[in-house]
Formats: sequence, C-alpha cells, structure tokens
Amino acid sequence: MAPRMLCFGRSCYTGGALNGNKARFTLSRVEQARSSQNRSFDNKGEIGMSVGMDSVMLLLHVMFFCYWLGTDLGVFYSARFMMRADISVEARGYCAKIMNFLDQAPRVSMPGIVVVGATLGIMRGYLDASPMWIWPIWIIGIVWVSAVIYLYINEHHPEKIKTVKYIDFRFRIVMIIFLVYLGVSSLMGVEGAVTANHWLAAKILVFAACMLSGVMIRVYMKDFGQYYGPMLRGNATPEQIAVAQGMMANAKIFVLAIWGLLVVAAALGLWKPF
Repeated sequence: MAPRMLCFGRSCYTGGALNGNKARFTLSRVEQARSSQNRSFDNKGEIGMSVGMDSVMLLLHVMFFCYWLGTDLGVFYSARFMMRADISVEARGYCAKIMNFLDQAPRVSMPGIVVVGATLGIMRGYLDASPMWIWPIWIIGIVWVSAVIYLYINEHHPEKIKTVKYIDFRFRIVMIIFLVYLGVSSLMGVEGAVTANHWLAAKILVFAACMLSGVMIRVYMKDFGQYYGPMLRGNATPEQIAVAQGMMANAKIFVLAIWGLLVVAAALGLWKPF
C-alpha cells in the first residue's frame, strides 16, 4: 500500500501498511525544525517555538485532566459543608450553588478528554483509524458538551430537560459499553481491534470505569432532591437529613474511585508501561 500523508497545521503524518492490509497512521515529523517540541533561538536571542496541532491537542488533553480532577476536589469539599445539619439555610444555599457551578468543569472535561484523546490517538498512529473519523468525533463531542451546558442552564426547569436528561444518561451507557468493547478486543488482539498498544487499551478500559462511576453517582443521587429540598428551605426532618447524608456518603465512594482511576489513566498515558 502506498504511503499516505496527512497534515494538521505544521505537523505532517505518514501512514503505511501494518499488520497485513490494515493501514495505520504513524507519527513522522517531515521537518523536525518545525516541530512543536523543538525550540530555536531567533536573531534577538529569544526562544521561539512552532506550535502544531499535535501540541495543541496535548495541551487540551492535559488541561481537561487538570480541570476534571482539580474542580472535583472543590465539589467534594463544598459537599462536606453543604450536608452539615448545623449551618444556616442561607449558607447551605450558597454551598449548593458553588458546588453545582464547580461540578460543570468535570462534566465538560469528560467528553473533552474523550474527543481530544481520540484525536491524539489517530494523529499519532496509536489508533488504527482513518483521520476522517476526527470530524464526526468532534461533532459528537460538541453535541455532548452542549447537552451538559443545556442541563445546567435549565436545571430548575425539569420539564425542559426531561428528554435531554433521558438521552444523556443512556448515551453514557452506550459509551461505556463501546469503550469496554474497544479496550477488551484490543487487549485480546481481536482482528480489526482499534489499537495494538496494550497500554492504550488499558487506558480506554480505565476511562470506561470512570464513566461507570459517574453513572453510579447519578443512580445513587437520583432522589437526592426530594430530601435536600427541605434542607434548603429549613424545614427538613431528622430522617430526611439522614437519608440525604447517606446518599451523599455513598456517592463519595464513586467520586474517590474516579480520582484514583484518573491518576491511573494519566500514568498509563505518560509511561506507556506495556
């Protein structure tokens, strides 16, 4: 099969036949001097650096990871005060608003990591997929993020978000199943697997576990509003407070699981141990 070339900005990639007739794009810098990772001194003695699409995607990938894990810590900390029985109604309301706002960063970062990670995988040749898949992946990601923002803006209008919420939840289930299939088939070396890199297959499975943990949080917090609402109004019974606190405690288990899984995913991507 004749080599193929694809360029994104200043970064160019060539592909050849690998594993029989399957074509896989592998990273190859056409001009090392123009690489985003190379630095050169200009005539003024200042450091200049060319920025290619690869380095932009890598920066976004790291930023999404930081915003996901970092703001999740803020959500976790705010939840501790929000559930205390000895704070005022006004303070509880402020805690809820802060927590809900911060929680949007992890919600947006998750689809962001999927989209940018898939883009990097295709561009660098880690994924056995045509670059043409980058466009539909980004379209799906934009729609997904738009749904997340729509749910946040209209959270106090349940009649407006009912359908979007229903679709969003089931889409996540489909994504989990799809990622598990990609990861397992790649680890087993199934014909037509998306990657031959076992570290990447493991990372895909770890991310599927992150998504599953997020789904479990939604399951455990499904009826949280009917118990937390009276706490915001200041007329909650001790029983209602206890139920709400129990729901939050169960959800925290999955939050901690997500933190650990994110660190594992980052380590796999950084060290590529196998």
